[in-house]
Amino acid sequence: MATNHNLILWPPLSQKPKSPVIPRSKVDPTMSRKSVSKMERDIEDRYYEIKVALKALFDQRLAGRERESNSNNWHFLCHVNGAEPTLYQVNAGKFIYDMSAQGLADLLEAVQAILDDYLLEGGEKNLWAIHYVAAEYERGTFSAYTNLSQQSPVYAAQTSIHQLLSSPAYLNQIAAARVTTDTDWRGISDDARRDLAGVISDAVSRGVNPRETASVISKRLDVSMSRAKTIAQTAQVGSLRRAQRNETDWAKERLGLNTAILWISALKSTTRATHAARHGKTYSTEEVAEFYSKNGNAFNCYCANVPCLLDDQGKLYNDGLTEKLTKERENWKSTED
Repeated sequence: MATNHNLILWPPLSQKPKSPVIPRSKVDPTMSRKSVSKMERDIEDRYYEIKVALKALFDQRLAGRERESNSNNWHFLCHVNGAEPTLYQVNAGKFIYDMSAQGLADLLEAVQAILDDYLLEGGEKNLWAIHYVAAEYERGTFSAYTNLSQQSPVYAAQTSIHQLLSSPAYLNQIAAARVTTDTDWRGISDDARRDLAGVISDAVSRGVNPRETASVISKRLDVSMSRAKTIAQTAQVGSLRRAQRNETDWAKERLGLNTAILWISALKSTTRATHAARHGKTYSTEEVAEFYSKNGNAFNCYCANVPCLLDDQGKLYNDGLTEKLTKERENWKSTED
């Protein structure tokens, strides 16, 4: 079909269009909490298995003897990716490790192998995490299709969900998500390796006993897991929203529809004011993408991007919906002031 560069104002003025489908949940308008929680449980299981495997490794490799001399307090200073450093007080000088420089290098290599086994399972082509991200992209595509089909008979007549899910554009987006997801998780694994390598090396050189060393390592893995969950949530919900924006662009570019993104905020007490201020307003896909590219706006965000059609004034066809969403935004602001 030839590209139509003229925007179609649909439907005719004599025919009132249906409104976009507005999410029922006020606190989770993306409806992602269930899928995010499922991935979080998977992450928790993987970090638990990492701790179990590391304990077995340390029981085998961290051999030595207690020193009779008095110990002294010492602190591990741990920090990852510019975050505020964390201090852990331990007793140093109480343990002598039977470990050569090569033995330490071998131990750190084994630690990296364990991290990779669980965090990079499946490898670049079939990484475990991509299945969660790809599922959200598919859900976002289906959501956009359902929404635009309801609003535009032109779109409904010329589009099918099978066509969308098998299109080169869709498959290219999934391929790009594979690369991004692999990069994210390799970064998580590498950061954890560097962090744990520092703890282990300092413990061996300063005589911190294996029990206290293992305790600090467990705490550092908890920090890594928390960061991994944040990255995972951002990737999942970001994939959903990206699919919705891409389909919104497709409807405009290929069908000539006057599309935009209707912003539906997660109106919670923890919602950032800059996010809530967008509730009920419409934006171009470029404006939405720019917003999410700045100031950490993509992290821990559950705001929905709903594809919608605009009239020739750049407004929603349904004035009542605009008024309702505006009132919701103002009510949230009044409770936060």
